[in-house]
Amino acid sequence: MSHPLRLFATAATFLTRLPFARWSYAEPARLAQAAPYFVLVGALVAAVAALAAWLSLQWLPPALAPWAALTAAIVVTGGFHEDGLADTADGLGGGFTRERKLEIMRDSRIGSYAALALAAVLGGKYLALASLSPSLLFAALWLGHIFARWSVLPLAATLGYAREGQAANKPVADGIGWVQVGAGALLAFVLVAPLGRLALLAAVASIAVVALAGLYFRAQLGGITGDTLGAANQIVELACYLVCAGAQRWI
Repeated sequence: MSHPLRLFATAATFLTRLPFARWSYAEPARLAQAAPYFVLVGALVAAVAALAAWLSLQWLPPALAPWAALTAAIVVTGGFHEDGLADTADGLGGGFTRERKLEIMRDSRIGSYAALALAAVLGGKYLALASLSPSLLFAALWLGHIFARWSVLPLAATLGYAREGQAANKPVADGIGWVQVGAGALLAFVLVAPLGRLALLAAVASIAVVALAGLYFRAQLGGITGDTLGAANQIVELACYLVCAGAQRWI
């Protein structure tokens, strides 16, 4: 029987640069088993980002707090999801056939579509966070990182892997089912429930983004790749921040 702490360490090793490897499972099949814990990893990344924002607010102008939070999250994750967004943008923007899109996405070089996507998403995240009060800034980070990591689960459960053969993320795509989706959703609910209506709005926005992303990836690629999961992660995070920015006048 798998130990919950080791499953969490497995999820954290996969999604971050934090030193959990010595406690994680080495078997690829365990990664899908650990998938519900992606949500807890999101909470951990959110806590690090919030700490960076709080420290920035103590000594620097308030406008730098969102930058500190975004930078801390990128450092902790090694830009894992941003890299997926960049590769997905280049592939879907530059290819005319499914095969060509997947081929471009394998190329680690940054193209014009990748640069534009990163600028738009990172810029949007910064501006949305910069518009928030400190308390809402922390709430937005919490919601954004938790729902962003949850977004992997329904996409992997409903869509097959677009590439033939084995790849680093294929065990996740093949192994996640509705049990993992439900477990991850329950964990997410427990973590965000104290935020009330704001959490509900962020959840609705996240589900909508996941549904649209799934339809788009199926139409363009016939399924998902690790890069597309990273891209969805980033768009969901941005959507949560935009929801918080739009809702603050009523909260």
